[in-house]
Amino acid sequence: MLPMAEKYLFMCVILIVIIIARISVNGHNGSYYTCQGRERRCHGNTRPNCLQKNQQPYFQCTSKNQSCEDGWRYYCRIPDVLTCRDGRSYCDCFCLLRRRTKPGPRQKPNLWPPRTGY
Repeated sequence: MLPMAEKYLFMCVILIVIIIARISVNGHNGSYYTCQGRERRCHGNTRPNCLQKNQQPYFQCTSKNQSCEDGWRYYCRIPDVLTCRDGRSYCDCFCLLRRRTKPGPRQKPNLWPPRTGY
């Protein structure tokens, strides 16, 4: 049997290995997929353009003159909304669920005539 200090050290090592494995499986920054550092995959007047939709990464090279949104305009379906971060040399785009906001209370029309100085 191992002494208590060695058991504790062994458990810590196992925990660190599990955490590192989960980070590498999920991708960059947890589940965040980014095109930063992928500039070499596109040539000429193009830049990498990444989309994360339903936790799935998508990649394409688009023209540097084109907006980031143009490459993915028809990929996000309602109620999702496309949002992009333009990093100049790369684009990171996401299909995000649109938050439903409750409309505020309607202002009732004022039926009284405006006051005049008495």
